[in-house]
Amino acid sequence: METVKRIWPQIFPAKPTLTAASLPPQPGRVVIITGATSGLGLELARILYAAGATVYLGARNEAKAKDVIHTITTTATTPSPGQLIYLPLDLADLRTIQPFVSAFLASTPRLDLLFNNAGVACIPLSQPTAQGLEPHVGTNCAGPYLLTRLLTPILTTTAQDPATPPNSVRVIWTSSMVVDFLAPTGGVPPSELTTPNQDLTHNYAVSKVGNWFLAARMAKPLGEKGVISITQNPGNIYTPIYDLAPRLSVWMSKPIFYTPQEGVRWGAVWDSIWEMASRSEGGFAGCDEEGGNGGGGGVGEVV
Repeated sequence: METVKRIWPQIFPAKPTLTAASLPPQPGRVVIITGATSGLGLELARILYAAGATVYLGARNEAKAKDVIHTITTTATTPSPGQLIYLPLDLADLRTIQPFVSAFLASTPRLDLLFNNAGVACIPLSQPTAQGLEPHVGTNCAGPYLLTRLLTPILTTTAQDPATPPNSVRVIWTSSMVVDFLAPTGGVPPSELTTPNQDLTHNYAVSKVGNWFLAARMAKPLGEKGVISITQNPGNIYTPIYDLAPRLSVWMSKPIFYTPQEGVRWGAVWDSIWEMASRSEGGFAGCDEEGGNGGGGGVGEVV
């Protein structure tokens, strides 16, 4: 029953009160969004750009990223002081992360928001990461962790800038409600990184638990430097992450799916600008009350 109580508001969230129209202006704010060429990442990039932020799109496909930038800028309903900038990044290959960070640091002196949005699901075991890791944990956890560690210095200097509003610099990790009912009992054997479980659903769930753990584990050291680390459940959003999922399960889930345009308002935008967040607050963000984000399970603790 407790599990049902936890996942019910995540499946059927309250109507959001925060919309793109009510988003505060974001000029001068610098954002990195991974996986910003489709789904939730694309919609978040669209909204933050329209609000005036400078948004860096970390993605593998340059042509697709440039098409996204062109589409967003040419379809914007009003002129924006914001910018959209593409930098190549493949979280399934750790060798691409340092060049991404170096290029980013060479182009800007600040970073207000790192949104670890990119992720994979239902990837066959025959497709490990470039470093030979299980594809879900490798792409969803190892890559974002290295990226966050390398960007910690600029996140810190931004947070400590007297001109930066308190609690506005943050790292957001994308988890899932599967942590509430598929988290492996007793933890995950390290051997699964290179000799993975044959159940792809298990491996995906492990990676989402990993995102929660990383948000919690990094909350203390980042919080001491003025940076918030929080994890959120984007909700039942139909995005390309389902392209490899079994067709029957996707069809059965359609009644509870939302569009990326709807989903970005419930989790992504709220966590990006949530003014009430503080270093002692946070948690797994779903929407369990009108206009809220349902933060719970202190992210400042290792869970």
